[in-house]
Amino acid sequence: MKNILLLTVLFATVLNYTQAQRYDFGKISDEEIKQVSHPTDPEAKAAVLYKKGTVQMQYNNGWEYVYEMEARVKIYKQEGYDYATVEVPIYRAGAGKNEIFSNFKAFTHNIENGKTTKDRLRNSEIFDEDYNEFWDVKKFTFPNVKEGSVLEYTYKIISPYISSLPEFEFQDQIPVDYAEYTLKIPEYMNYETHSKGFYPLSRTVNTENSNLTYSYTPGQTDGTSVHGAHRTHYSTVSFTLYTTTFTAENVPKLVEEEYVNNIGNYLSSIRPELKSIQMPRSEMVVFSQTWNDVGREVYENKSFGKELESKNYFEKDLDPLIAQATNNVEKAALIFEYVKQHMTWNGNYNFYSHNGLKTAYKNRTGNVGDINLMLTAMLRYGGLEAHPVLVSTKSNGIPLFPTRSGFNYVISGVELGDKILLFDATSSYSTPNILPERVMNWFGRMIKPDLTTQQINLMSGIKSRRIVNLEVSMFENGAIEGKMRNSLTDQLALDHRSNYAGEAESAYLEKLEKKHGGILVSNYEIQNKKDPYKPVVESFDFEKVNAFDKIGDKIYVNPLFFLASTKNPFTTETREYPIDFRYPSSTTIMINLALPEGYTIESIPESEVFQLPDQVGQFQFMISENESKIQLRISSDINTSIMPATYYGALQEYFGALINKQAEQIVLSKT
Repeated sequence: MKNILLLTVLFATVLNYTQAQRYDFGKISDEEIKQVSHPTDPEAKAAVLYKKGTVQMQYNNGWEYVYEMEARVKIYKQEGYDYATVEVPIYRAGAGKNEIFSNFKAFTHNIENGKTTKDRLRNSEIFDEDYNEFWDVKKFTFPNVKEGSVLEYTYKIISPYISSLPEFEFQDQIPVDYAEYTLKIPEYMNYETHSKGFYPLSRTVNTENSNLTYSYTPGQTDGTSVHGAHRTHYSTVSFTLYTTTFTAENVPKLVEEEYVNNIGNYLSSIRPELKSIQMPRSEMVVFSQTWNDVGREVYENKSFGKELESKNYFEKDLDPLIAQATNNVEKAALIFEYVKQHMTWNGNYNFYSHNGLKTAYKNRTGNVGDINLMLTAMLRYGGLEAHPVLVSTKSNGIPLFPTRSGFNYVISGVELGDKILLFDATSSYSTPNILPERVMNWFGRMIKPDLTTQQINLMSGIKSRRIVNLEVSMFENGAIEGKMRNSLTDQLALDHRSNYAGEAESAYLEKLEKKHGGILVSNYEIQNKKDPYKPVVESFDFEKVNAFDKIGDKIYVNPLFFLASTKNPFTTETREYPIDFRYPSSTTIMINLALPEGYTIESIPESEVFQLPDQVGQFQFMISENESKIQLRISSDINTSIMPATYYGALQEYFGALINKQAEQIVLSKT
C-alpha cells in the first residue's frame, strides 16, 4: 500500500558546526580593500577571497533543500569588472513548483578619501531574465565598482528538486583563496558526490544526532489493519545527520586557451546526485544509478515516450512524401527536410515536449524536444529504426555520470545496418551527421524502445575541407591585386551558413575585408549560400596597397599575404584539459604569384613538412619558381576532433614551427 507522510512534520537539527569560520559576511578588513595585486598571481584581474555554500535538507510537505551561498570578490583591474555581475539560475515549472530565491544581500566596499565606504545593492536592482521555458536567471550588477573594490553577496535558494543538489565550483578563471561546500544530509538520503577538475579537495565528515517528528496513517504505511487505522498518528524518530565539508585553498586560476569546448567542464567542482531515499515505515526509493535507469526515467515521462507514439496529426501530410522514397536513406532525408521546412525552432532547449507535439505541429514552432521528438516519431512511422538521443550542449557541460539533469537537448538517431545517422532538425543548414556545433559535445545517450541506452559519439568523423585559390599580381609601388576563390564543405560550410547566410552582403563584405587585413573587395559572388548539401563557394576580386616592403632595389614579401597565421594559440607552459578542434579539418591554400615587372627572385623559403605524433596532424609548405612566377601550396590537416592534454607540448611546438614558416619572406631584386 502506498506510503504517505502527512503535512505535520517537524524537522529539528542541532547545528554543532565545529569548524572555525574563516570569514564572516560583512566584516571587510582595510587590508582587503587596500590590496593592489594578488599575492600569488600579480597579473590577476580579480580574485575570489572566499566563497561558501551550504546545503541543508528540510521537510515542508515533502523534502526540499535549502542552499545558502555567500562570496567575496576582489577587483584588481578594470578587466575584472565582469565579476561585478552575478547570474543565479532559478528553475521554474509552474505554481507551487518553482525554486524560491531570498535573503539576498550585496555590497560594494571601497576606500574613498581615506575612509571605507559601503554601497548596498537593493532588491529592486535584481533583474529577472527569461533564459528558457523552465529557467529564469536572477542577474545583478554591483554599484560603484572600481579598481580595488571588494564585492560580497549572499542569497538563499529553497528547492523541491532534491534529485540533484547545486554544483559548487572551487576553481575559477581567477584565483580562489578559499572555497568551502558543506552538505548536511539526514541518514535517510544517500547522495553520491561526483567531482571533476584537477585540483585536489579536502574532505571532512562529522555526525550528530537529530530528531524528526512526523505524522502518518498506520494502515497506509505498514500494511496493517488496526482499530483507528485512518486516524492520524505521530511518531518521533532519532536519526544521524551527516555533515560533509569540502574545502580548497589557494586554488590557481584555470587559463582558458583556444580550442576548448567549455572551460567550465574542467573547473574543479562537485555535484551531489541522489541515489536513494528510505524514510521510516517506507520502502527504499531508488533513483537513477545507471544509464539505463536514466533512459527509463526519461522515456516513461508522458512528454517524451508517449509523444513518440502519437502519429495522427501528421499521417496525411507524410504519406505522399514517404511514397516518393526509393530506399531508407532517401526516406530519412525526405522526412528530415520536411520537418526542417515545416517547423521553426523557438530557441528553447529541452528534451521534453513543451505543450505536446500535436500543438507544436499545428503552430509550426516549438522547442528542441518538440522538433526532434517529432522528427523521431515521423521516422519511425516511415518504418525506420529511429531513436531519440539525449545530448548535453557544450554550454551545459559534459554529463560524466548517469544523470537526467545533465542533459538539456535531444536529437534523433537512425540505425541503418551497422551505421547510425544523426539528425538535428532545429538547424536549417544541418544535414545527416553534420550537426550544429552546440551539439557536438563528446557523447550522447540513445534511448531505445526496450528502455536500454547506447552511448553515441557526437563528434564528427567527417573531415571538413577548405580550399583557397589565390591569383596575385604584384606592382613595384607596393600594391597587389588579384582574385580569390574560397570553398567550404561539411561542418565548415554549416558554420559559414549559420553565421552569415542571413546577413546583408554589405555587412558581410565589411567583415571579410577586415578579416583579410584591409583588402578592398569587388565583384563578390557566392554559390550555394543556403543549400546545405553543397559546398559554399565564394569568389571575388581584391586589391590592397602597401602589401609588401620595398627597400632600395629589393622587395621583401610574404607570399601568403593576408592568409598567413601569425599567432600561436597555445601559449601557457602546461595544459590540463583536452584540446578541442571541434571536428577533423583540412585546409589547402594554392597561390600563383606574378612578380612585378623588372624584378627577379633572389631567395625563396625552402619547402618543408611538419608532422604531429601518431599521424594526428600534418603541415606542408611546398614552393617553386618559374621565371616571373612563384607557385605556393600549403596544406594543414588535423585528423581528429579532440586531442588529450598529453599532446599539448607537441602542439605548441608544431604551431610555433608552422607560424615561423609562414612568416618567411621572398626576396626580389631589381634587374
